[in-house]
Amino acid sequence: MLCDDCKKKPASISFKEVLPDKTIELNLCDECASKRGLLVTRKLSPVEILQKLLRQRSEQDEKVICPRCYLSLAEFKRIGRFGCSDCLTTFTSHIQHLIKQIHQSDRHIGRKAAPGTKQGLEVYRLREELKKALESESYEDAAKIRDQLREYGIKDV
Repeated sequence: MLCDDCKKKPASISFKEVLPDKTIELNLCDECASKRGLLVTRKLSPVEILQKLLRQRSEQDEKVICPRCYLSLAEFKRIGRFGCSDCLTTFTSHIQHLIKQIHQSDRHIGRKAAPGTKQGLEVYRLREELKKALESESYEDAAKIRDQLREYGIKDV
């Protein structure tokens, strides 16, 4: 059954309004229903967006194949993961709109560094400074560096 408004897309929503003098029945597609204000659109979570992608399969998906790992676009949609780093460049044109929806950007930026990752580098740097201070017999500097290491919870200096 086609949409009563646009007469192009298949109707997915049946709307019925009962008025005192008449009853109105409409069969609408999602787009026309949202134009009339009958659908409340909400922001989809990344998982919901991926599930939406997985449901949208076509014959073309079998023909798009990664040249490195031979994963097809259809297989990616089925399992939800890339096979290698080249898959992203191979499938970009087919999933660009999804990346934009998930990240609110045209490209994947990645995760932010977890708290405390710089701490390990700082401890390493301080230990190296401590070694140099002890080798040069600069004990006052070594004591200051030792105290800094203890602030990070390092006891066996």
